[in-house]
Amino acid sequence: MRRPLWLITLAAASFLVGSAVPATGSTPIPGTSLQVVELGPVKQAVPFRATANFSWGVFNGGPPPYTLNVTATATDPSFEVEVFPSSFTIARDTLREVRVNVTTPADGEGRTATIRVRFETTAPVVASLEVNAILTARATPASVDVMTAFLAIGAVIAIGFTASLIFERTRVPDLLILIFLGILLGPIAVALFQISFVPPGALEVATPYFTALALMFILFDGGLNLRISEIVKNLGIVGLHTGLTFVGTVFAVAFVSVVLLGYGWLVGLLLGAVLSGTSGAVVIGIVRSLHVSPETKIILTLESVITDVLSVVTALALLELLRSGPGAPVAIVFTDLGQAFLVSLAFGLVAGFVWLLLLKRLEGKPFAYMLTIAVLFALYAVSETSGGSGAMASFVFGLVLGNHVDFARRFRIRARFVIDDQIKQFHSELAFVIRTFFFVFLGVSITFEFAGAWHVSTALPVLQAFNGTFTLFFLGVLAIFGMIVAIRVAGARVVTAIRPKPPSERRILWSLMGRGLASAVLASLPFTLPAFTSPTTAGESYYQAVLAPYESQFINIAFLIILLTVIATTIGVVASERSIGRAAPKPVMAGVDGVGLNWLRELDIEDVEISEEPPRPRR
Repeated sequence: MRRPLWLITLAAASFLVGSAVPATGSTPIPGTSLQVVELGPVKQAVPFRATANFSWGVFNGGPPPYTLNVTATATDPSFEVEVFPSSFTIARDTLREVRVNVTTPADGEGRTATIRVRFETTAPVVASLEVNAILTARATPASVDVMTAFLAIGAVIAIGFTASLIFERTRVPDLLILIFLGILLGPIAVALFQISFVPPGALEVATPYFTALALMFILFDGGLNLRISEIVKNLGIVGLHTGLTFVGTVFAVAFVSVVLLGYGWLVGLLLGAVLSGTSGAVVIGIVRSLHVSPETKIILTLESVITDVLSVVTALALLELLRSGPGAPVAIVFTDLGQAFLVSLAFGLVAGFVWLLLLKRLEGKPFAYMLTIAVLFALYAVSETSGGSGAMASFVFGLVLGNHVDFARRFRIRARFVIDDQIKQFHSELAFVIRTFFFVFLGVSITFEFAGAWHVSTALPVLQAFNGTFTLFFLGVLAIFGMIVAIRVAGARVVTAIRPKPPSERRILWSLMGRGLASAVLASLPFTLPAFTSPTTAGESYYQAVLAPYESQFINIAFLIILLTVIATTIGVVASERSIGRAAPKPVMAGVDGVGLNWLRELDIEDVEISEEPPRPRR
């Protein structure tokens, strides 16, 4: 006998370390086999003369079919309410979506209405259930004009420059200043001053594009500045550190999600994949300016590159596993991971070598560097559409071009990737602008949705009293953050046990944990796929029913973890850099005048490259 789809969904959502906990995402209609589940937030705030959409799913666990009438009313008669469908018959093992559209008044003072939705069965039995939604109508935030927007852009660049100077003098990373600037220009400006610097809806459209642009350029820049010989020498320790932190974080986050929040294991693993990777945009920019060994820089840089890929691919594979319905093979996850790495590596290497061969013809031509950037854009797109990771392909492409001397010597390629002082200056300034706006954009994007009931539950003593509350949800977020820190501390201890390092570098290894905009994008991705918004198969209905209670929770958790990890990164960097400064003995230099001393201070030894041996003295 086939198990009802809804019972499978409830079992997946309520499994809790061997003991079931009642799921809070659904409500039964008394005396029937029907369940009503929220398919979206039940508390919204929209402008005047706008329409808000609420949706519920009705599932019939059978066996008899039921006939239902659905009605909705608003406590404020100025709100117009429409229900679709208002009457229907639902067969066994069927999920039916009910939508309630509410139009707010044209104008007036801000007001709130409760929307009462009544589900009533008429056959084979008479029963009913009432659920509520809350809608607030408010004035539309004022948008800024073009001149004000230009002024804000100029101020952001100036503040970014000031923040980089602060980092040079105090070792306080600039990213935290820029993120809080974004929060001030985004959610705080809207909430306190009713001013919107970003047009409504623009964030949803711009986020995936800006994330891709920032990751592509920053990872390309990171590969351009790494030496392949150092990577090969440290590949073993990099693999160990990355494997421990990534796998440990995925399962630690899943464990907390299951034990403390009452998630299903697949949902918990999906959240773990979303939060498991450090951000290349966060880490690479900081690492380059730290006073740590080259090995530590390589470990942290490659960890951010690899986990960026691992997070995206693992999350997408788990989504495919959920979308395939109960009983789907777990091998999907490992197949997708292997494909992503092989495709990215192949495209990055081929593009790098082909471009090295073509660069000989372009030497001395104007705009050759911009043509390289054009190839970078094309490489990212081709890699993504072929099942790989555009970010990793960009990193490999930069790695090949940055180590052109080694590759040309090994493969006997007569080509040079020439970057003169002007191009290098342009490249560094372009990277500065992209990085500055990336972190400001990250702050602007931060939103917290505290609408509706909190579908969290635990079987732990004492904490059971907080089931279904924000308190338990927030405790879960803190526990997830604590697990992330614990896994990184354990990974750093393992690495430093194999390769001994001073305490300051060990602190850097575990404290550079900043998550970025990629985590926010991944957190919202499961709820934007057609399988969630408009399911057409039994597997997609299962996917929608499993994930529906967690939409706002995923977004809230992602943004809170981004803030907490960025703050922890800032504190760790400041503490480590200052301890290094105190521990370092002041050098005593003889025979160097003031001009020579200033020249040595400004010299970055990593930028010195000997292209050929000096001529030997004649005898």
